[in-house]
Amino acid sequence: MTHRLAIIIPAYKATFLPAALDSIAMQTCKDFILYVGDDCSPEPIGNIVEQYRDKIELVYQRFDTNLGGKDLVAQWERCIAMSREEPYIWLFSDDDVMEPNCVEELLRQIEKTEGYYDVYHFNVDIINERGAYKKRKQDYPAVLPAYRFYRGKNSGRLSAFVVENVFSRKVYEQMDGFPKYDLAWGSDVAAWIMFSGRKGMCTVPNARVCWRQSSQNITPDYSRQIAERKLRAQMALLNWAYRYFAEEPDIYTTNRAFFILFIHYNRRFVSKESIKEAFASYFAVHGRHWDMPLIYFCAFLIDGIYFRIRKWFTWLYGDKE
Repeated sequence: MTHRLAIIIPAYKATFLPAALDSIAMQTCKDFILYVGDDCSPEPIGNIVEQYRDKIELVYQRFDTNLGGKDLVAQWERCIAMSREEPYIWLFSDDDVMEPNCVEELLRQIEKTEGYYDVYHFNVDIINERGAYKKRKQDYPAVLPAYRFYRGKNSGRLSAFVVENVFSRKVYEQMDGFPKYDLAWGSDVAAWIMFSGRKGMCTVPNARVCWRQSSQNITPDYSRQIAERKLRAQMALLNWAYRYFAEEPDIYTTNRAFFILFIHYNRRFVSKESIKEAFASYFAVHGRHWDMPLIYFCAFLIDGIYFRIRKWFTWLYGDKE
């Protein structure tokens, strides 16, 4: 029997894996196969997965080498390669959970829209290490254009976690997989932009994904080495987006605001050399070197007031889009 959905878990951490698998086992619709790719973990991933074979139709594979520590996108892609011909792919995680009706509501929305969209999105709640609710992230509109998603994500108004989105196998193959960024930082954002294309992404109503905020996430890691790698990845994404959205009339001013934000937030965690490298990268692609004094002034001298004023105007007058 061919199922409509492949749920993919690139697994390495065992701590919250039972919670993730419990949430999948509780799905009200079973029209999926779960694929678990064990990234040569020292933790008992296989033993945990085996306990669910009578609850979930699943495929488990332990890889001989650890890939996620070097190239996380490559680990995602070799796990996706485990799947068969399911027309939709959900790249999930080993520590997040889904509400019991997620698969049912997803497939209902796909049927309702006649499969028009290549990206279907779940709204998100944040949970803590104990699984307790912390807060609700901003809901997406029914359909979100790619450029509005880009602006919302980089301004902090919208979240963008890997587990939020389900994508079609067709577009995944057409786009040759995920873009490659260090630490996979921004790889998902660029992918959702490319995968959704001119159609935008469609939100699945009446079901949510719970993203776990814990000490094991890469996001809170502000060691200098990780922070500098993240900044380089952010710059690569910023420069790519400038070219990708070249037809958008405000892409330069949008990216300038984001660049100021990136420098302002990262300056405490990275070296001066990394800041200089980021400036060189930005102006090599965006040009307009005469903006350098303004950017320095806003990012360093007045504590990012440029971006704060931008946020105030958005709050007062709304997003013009």
